[in-house]
Amino acid sequence: MEEMNRIPEEVVAGNGAITANEEPIEAVAQETDVAVEVPEVEPVAAEQAEEPAEEAVGDADGAEGKSTQTPQRTRTVPPQIRLDRRHILDDGNDLVMANMPVDTQRREIRQMEMAIAAGTVCYGRIIAVEEVDHKYVRIIVKRDTLRIVIPAEDFFYHSDMKDIEKATDDERFIRYRRKASHMLEAAVSFLPKGIGYDEDGIPFVIASRKQAMDKLQELHFFGPRADVHVGSVAKASIVSTGPRYVTVECLGIESVIGTGGLSAFAYIEDASQEFRVGEGLMVAVEKLDVDKENRTIDISLSHALIERSEAKVEMANEKMMNGRYIASVVAVLPKYYVVIIKGLKVRGLIPLENYNGVDPLLVGDDVVMLVTGINKERNMAIGRCIKA
Repeated sequence: MEEMNRIPEEVVAGNGAITANEEPIEAVAQETDVAVEVPEVEPVAAEQAEEPAEEAVGDADGAEGKSTQTPQRTRTVPPQIRLDRRHILDDGNDLVMANMPVDTQRREIRQMEMAIAAGTVCYGRIIAVEEVDHKYVRIIVKRDTLRIVIPAEDFFYHSDMKDIEKATDDERFIRYRRKASHMLEAAVSFLPKGIGYDEDGIPFVIASRKQAMDKLQELHFFGPRADVHVGSVAKASIVSTGPRYVTVECLGIESVIGTGGLSAFAYIEDASQEFRVGEGLMVAVEKLDVDKENRTIDISLSHALIERSEAKVEMANEKMMNGRYIASVVAVLPKYYVVIIKGLKVRGLIPLENYNGVDPLLVGDDVVMLVTGINKERNMAIGRCIKA
C-alpha cells in the first residue's frame, strides 16, 4: 500500500513540462517476410563472364518465365515522421480555434498543480479498476487527459461496506474490486496530492477521495457556515445502481435512494434499467441528523420529493372511493396482490379473496380495480379487482 501512495522521485513541480525524444531518424529499415535462398551456380569461363549485361538480363528473364516459384514479397516499414512544431502553418482562418495535444496536456498539468497548491476538490470519471500483485486494488479516474490514481482503501473510506474493517486482506481485496467494478463511468470527487511520470513519460496524479469528501462534509455539514438543511436541493452523481436502489455521491457523502424516492410519477420496477451510472440527479434532503461532535451524518435524499413539489401529482384521497382504475400487478404476496394504479404513483392492495377471477394473477397482469378504501399515510388504495 505504501508503494501505491508513494510519489515517484521524478515528480515534477512548477512548469509541468513533458519531455520527449526528438532525435532525428537516421534510416528507415526494411524487412522481408521470409528468407530468400540463393542457389549454388557452376563456375563459368572468363569469356562467358564478360558477356554484356543485357544478355545476362535476357537469360535471367527467360529463366524467370519458366519458373513456377511464387515471387517473394517484401514489407517496408513506413518512415516515422518528425513533426515540425516550430513552424505551424497559418492560412489566416480566424474563425476556428485548435490546440496541439501536448499544449493542452501541459495546460491541464498546470491547472492540476494549482489545484494541489490550493487544496481544491476536483472531479473525474472512473475508467478502470486495477489490481496490484493480486493484493491491492486501485481506482483509475480520468480528468481530461490526466490519469488519477486512488487506492481502494482511501476511495471507499466513506462508503457503506458492512464489516469491511473485520474482513481479511483477501476478502477486502475481493469486495473492493467487486464494488468498484459496478462504479465504472461514475463521476466522483478527489483531492489531488501530487503529480508523477511513469517510465514512458506519461503524467499521472496521486489523489484521495476520502480527503475530498472530508473537505466537502466540513463545508456543508460540520463547518461554521454549514448550509445543508431539510429541504435543501443539490445535484447528485449516480455512482452505482441496483434493481431496488441507486447510490449517489452528493455534498461529500454517499447515499442510497430506494425506488420509492426516485420518482413521484411512475412505479420503478428495476432502477438499474431506468438510471445509469455517471448520470446526474437532482435530489432534495428529506431527513437530516448531523452529529458534529462525533462527525456523523444521517441523511435521506429523494428525487420524488422534488417532483411532488415542482409538479403536483395526485395522491390517494377520498375522491377515489368507488372509482374504477386500470392497475398493474407488481407483486404477489401470500394474502394480497400489490398493484400500481396507472397514471398515478398510488399503490393498491387487493386481498386475494377480493379478486374475481379464475386463474391466479401474475406480476405484469393488468386489472380493473374498484377502490373501496384509502390509506393516506401510505398513499395506498384498497379494493377489489377483475382481470382487464
